[in-house]
Amino acid sequence: MDHPRLTDQLFGHDAAERLFLEAVNRDRIHHGWLITGPKGIGKATFAWRLAKFLLSRNPGVATDDGPGLFGDKGAPEEYQTLSLDEDDMVASQVAAGGHGGLLLVERSLNETTGKMRKDIAIGDVRKLTRFFSQTASEGGWRVAIVDAADEMNANAANALLKILEEPPEKSIILLIAHSPGKLLPTIRSRCRALPLTPLHNDSVRAVLAARFPEIETIELDAAAAMAAGAPGKAIELVSRAGTDLYRQMASTLVALPTVDMTQVHALAGKLGAIKADAEYRLFTEMFTAWLQRLIRQSVTGEATQDVMAGESEQISRISSMARVDQWLELWDKVSHLISRADAVNLDRKQVIVSLFASLKATVKP
Repeated sequence: MDHPRLTDQLFGHDAAERLFLEAVNRDRIHHGWLITGPKGIGKATFAWRLAKFLLSRNPGVATDDGPGLFGDKGAPEEYQTLSLDEDDMVASQVAAGGHGGLLLVERSLNETTGKMRKDIAIGDVRKLTRFFSQTASEGGWRVAIVDAADEMNANAANALLKILEEPPEKSIILLIAHSPGKLLPTIRSRCRALPLTPLHNDSVRAVLAARFPEIETIELDAAAAMAAGAPGKAIELVSRAGTDLYRQMASTLVALPTVDMTQVHALAGKLGAIKADAEYRLFTEMFTAWLQRLIRQSVTGEATQDVMAGESEQISRISSMARVDQWLELWDKVSHLISRADAVNLDRKQVIVSLFASLKATVKP
């Protein structure tokens, strides 16, 4: 169970909680809510807290056709927080995955290949239709969480849109989206937004220090800087030795225009291994984040926080080796290559080598 207020304080959910509770207390709970923000910021944590609250408290619902279950008087009590008692039975059922009023929609296993699908397919979304056609337990809410909605393919997105256009009674869909711009505009327009914002570095450092009391200060500072205000990302970085991986990558990048291809091939061989899927994805995120940082610094002239000592000065030096339009062209090329690698299962070792080769070609003397 969540400690009262602790989760919200750590993950910066206070504003989103107030917005949702305002709708509850006004008896105007919308059928679709879009929870947005960077990866690792706690969107899924917040969605599950909303689900526990709805299924445990069972507040009223209003529609465009008239007032809610409590008539013009609204809900019988003013809710001040999403937090529940530690011994709340319904919340415990939700946490254990045993509540019949909750459905999680996410990427599923491809039975043909034995691997997780790259996106949420229409079959995954069709589970919602069957779920919402069932009678809710004790006349309560039926809550669905889609994690993450921006991973739906086109057919799945259209199927979800139909549900949002004609929502079943006392149903709510919580859409988690890392990149809401990828969603259909018609889906976004049918949802109320609950944006979550990045935390200050001090708050991220506090989360890490509590989770990893043995962590050294230098590692804590590096992970907090790399996480850009997302505690979940910071935890992943520490858990997967992401700061060490970043230093390997950055030590090669800051040597530009020279690139030690022997070092690149060694890194690519390590990350291209079958069991290194998580590390490979972490690397591609860090590579694109580093390139994004370089472009931003090139355009604005403002240095960003260093992960490695003197890094901003090196990035400034490297950014002067090409025009902004060339950096933007490289960004498009890198993004396309990483996306295509996932789509058609390209050799990951070669993908990493190509990333460094493309960067080297952009800054050639």
